[in-house]
Amino acid sequence: MNEQKRILGNCFRSNSPIWNDYLSQKGETNISYYPSAGEDLRPMLFSKTESLNYSGIDLTDEDYFEPDLFIFSDYFPWSTSRFFDSTTLYSDKKTSLTIEGYCELNPNPQFYTYQFNRLNVDCEPSNATGHAIFFKVKIQSHINGGISYYKHGIYFFYENVNLIEQLFIRHQLAVSHIVWKRDGGGLAGGGKFHLEFMFALASLLGVKFYFLWCNYLDKKLAHISQEDYARYAASYPIEIKEKLPATYQLVLKKMATFIWCDDHVNLYFKRYQEVLPQRQRRKNKEHNDFL
Repeated sequence: MNEQKRILGNCFRSNSPIWNDYLSQKGETNISYYPSAGEDLRPMLFSKTESLNYSGIDLTDEDYFEPDLFIFSDYFPWSTSRFFDSTTLYSDKKTSLTIEGYCELNPNPQFYTYQFNRLNVDCEPSNATGHAIFFKVKIQSHINGGISYYKHGIYFFYENVNLIEQLFIRHQLAVSHIVWKRDGGGLAGGGKFHLEFMFALASLLGVKFYFLWCNYLDKKLAHISQEDYARYAASYPIEIKEKLPATYQLVLKKMATFIWCDDHVNLYFKRYQEVLPQRQRRKNKEHNDFL
């Protein structure tokens, strides 16, 4: 069992064979995380190598790899939803996503009982809030020669800040792909926090590939540092504010643009990252102050 599966197995349990069989599978686990996902499961489509090649991206000399576990989260304040009400999660002329099996995950004591800061949200919780669903999905393409493949996902009906703090930061669950397409903050998702801290979080989690709404970032080569987003730092959720890197630098290269739910989403590859340890940050500050 690799490190990511060990962490997930320590945090969550189920008597269902689909979960335990998944944890027993060998090989690497590359995780994609999509906060405030709503009912949007399209990362399972757009992150596929064949889909990227079909979109005209040349991955010949790139070190791209696909995620095989997709984690979604949303507070989900709506009282009803078609999500998991049918075996077909998504279908259009190009692609369909069909559930092959699913089960509910229950938190182990290592993860703590689901709790969140009510100051983080505007809406009352729904019956779904606090539940987590693990699922296996078959993705069938009606183009690209009609290929089909299987992926696994976990949908956390959790408030984003709670999940990020408890799972990704507290348990140091590494993530290779991040999707930042919406905030949920002050919008339909009912959250009060926008996700400007996603770059700092991504540097902490070791993210290599970024699917970003063009309103957040739309440059061919982007140099990002904590200083660029310092104006938001005071409004970061208190649960994670002190746990994010104080200093970091990311250099991201835009590889492609998708039309995604009528929005433009850019795919970036990480080209450079530097996170200074606390001791080195103090030394640099002392040196700069002396100069």
